[in-house]
Amino acid sequence: MTTQTWSRAWREASRDFWGQEEPSTHFTTSAGPLVAERIADLVREVDDRLGHPPDLTIIDIGCGEGRLLSLVRERCGELAARARWIGIDVRPLRAQGIEAVIAEVPADLADVPVRGVVMAHEWLDEIPCDVVERDGAGVDRIVLVDREGTETLGPAIDDDQACAELGVDAREARSWLDQWWPLRETGDRAEVGASRDHAWAWMCGLVGAGTALATDYGHLGATRGSTLTGYRAGRLARPAPDGSINLTAHVALDACVAAVPGTALTYQRHELPAVTLGDRPTAADVELHFASLRLRDPARLGGVGWLRRDV
Repeated sequence: MTTQTWSRAWREASRDFWGQEEPSTHFTTSAGPLVAERIADLVREVDDRLGHPPDLTIIDIGCGEGRLLSLVRERCGELAARARWIGIDVRPLRAQGIEAVIAEVPADLADVPVRGVVMAHEWLDEIPCDVVERDGAGVDRIVLVDREGTETLGPAIDDDQACAELGVDAREARSWLDQWWPLRETGDRAEVGASRDHAWAWMCGLVGAGTALATDYGHLGATRGSTLTGYRAGRLARPAPDGSINLTAHVALDACVAAVPGTALTYQRHELPAVTLGDRPTAADVELHFASLRLRDPARLGGVGWLRRDV
């Protein structure tokens, strides 16, 4: 069976997957009312900072069905009608008050850079990346994979020509690994995050004045570990680029910070307020309280990174 690099196989599989599947069928995100309220606050902050421009634009990259963008818009009061709301994804979007742009991003877009907010919620972790593994001789090699998920070791990352034939920029991959994820022992694996760095830089470039915001699962240098996995119908699945599985891998957040000067990193547990219960809470109060606990849990959704850059 034909093998490819993980980045190529992943990209092809994602096109097949998102051409036929709905995001809510396969995984649960934190894109609910509490996150929407915080982002709505951010939109209002940016609007104030820019002097309430008539062309304020809010763009959601990889917006899925548009649920988060719709929730944010609902919470923006009079600003909702004044602003331009754009959802970008690879499939049609039908949400009231939101312009749909069908595109496989990063890509060239019309009418950018904008004044406003460009956001992406759990998008960077789906940007395909290459996988490298250290073999028994201490050589770091590109991992190849077939559609069933069976892996073999390909050329050494030091072999520029062989890597180029597979579509891999070996020099960039070596530089990234040396700085952010050096392999040390036989069997060690790394997910080369240069493509995510480029995607974050592309997002930031869409903002002429305002804020870029990306929220995602990630890790830092001291906590690196292989995270490539899949989801099928809400359950973890062995990653295989066959088009039936949502593939994902955590983002090297510190590398993204370094890729674009001025990027700040916080975590969801710091961005979202605690919701406390009064003496006579309603059912809605209780629901928000427990949602807050889930979203701020440091071991789970509270560990989601928030990358932000203001210009």
